[in-house]
Amino acid sequence: MALVVVLAGGGTGGHVFPALALADAIGKREPQARVRFVGTERGIEKRVVPAAGYPLDFVPALPVVGKRPLEQLRGLAVAARGTLAAFRILRRERADLVIGVGGYASFPTVAAAILRGIPTALLNVDAQPGRANRLLGRFARAVFTQFEESARWFPRGRCLRTGMPVRSVCQARPGEDAGVVRVLVFGGSQGARALNRAVVNGLDQLGLQDGFRITHQTGADDLEQVRSAYAAAGVRAEIAAFFDDLPERYARTDLVVSRAGASTIAELCLAGLPSILVPLRLANDHQMANARALESAGAAVVVPEGEAAERLPREIRRLGSDPELRARMGEAAARRAVPDAAERIWDACAAWLPGATGGIA
Repeated sequence: MALVVVLAGGGTGGHVFPALALADAIGKREPQARVRFVGTERGIEKRVVPAAGYPLDFVPALPVVGKRPLEQLRGLAVAARGTLAAFRILRRERADLVIGVGGYASFPTVAAAILRGIPTALLNVDAQPGRANRLLGRFARAVFTQFEESARWFPRGRCLRTGMPVRSVCQARPGEDAGVVRVLVFGGSQGARALNRAVVNGLDQLGLQDGFRITHQTGADDLEQVRSAYAAAGVRAEIAAFFDDLPERYARTDLVVSRAGASTIAELCLAGLPSILVPLRLANDHQMANARALESAGAAVVVPEGEAAERLPREIRRLGSDPELRARMGEAAARRAVPDAAERIWDACAAWLPGATGGIA
């Protein structure tokens, strides 16, 4: 009988896209396996998982962390209903393995799998895990991470640094345009208003006529405002709400200015790029922990959001004028890359499953 692997969670692209990369890798290793997803109707998984060709079930779930007491109680009640629903799904599908990929949508299904005695693992993408993963990590067989710093939050020996599955990216080719510093600015698929404002308000300080070339992904809401700011400053730049080919653009980049989501961190390391990271202030400190880990490795400079207006233009100018420093930072980022993260995760899981080969088909 074919193995049934359930990937549980979602909500945002930072959880769903690594899960899709993992699903693709499992399919290559175990062509006969049936990989399916469990998420919520509120998350991005409702759209992108079926589009990628994978079946998707829904369970009730609501966020709890950071909510008011009454909302937390409601969220816990919904999580209980979601766990019962997930219990029925796992029994119906005869799941052999459940991997929680993060987000509040993962809790009901992972909890149900633990209660049913199904082998369970977690994909913890951030340096500082959320409360749900910290709780579930006490019972999961393994917690797969991309940050060594995550280990202190879980039982000893439970945490395995496998890296994080991500879409394929192109490695940076620094110095290809002599005398030009190619800066890529982006704040995720939805953009980042604080980041956009800090960059455009500092255009007059950057000396862009002195060899900077900027590519700026703004998000849909800020596109026209950012375009107008560049035009008013007399600065030519490539600007779009979203670049479909962002992974390929890494090859044509010397310096990245971005948020510090887990997927972004993994991609910067794979590309071997130096970065200036402006962590999202409202992300329960997850992004700051991610950014500080990369900074400690010598691969990034962290600019807190509250300091971005003042510091960001200065840091872009400083790193832009120092190719040797950028090269050292890029090398430090590349040393943290784990290009075969999905394969490592599956190899660990396959050891628990008698019917799995764990090898390349």
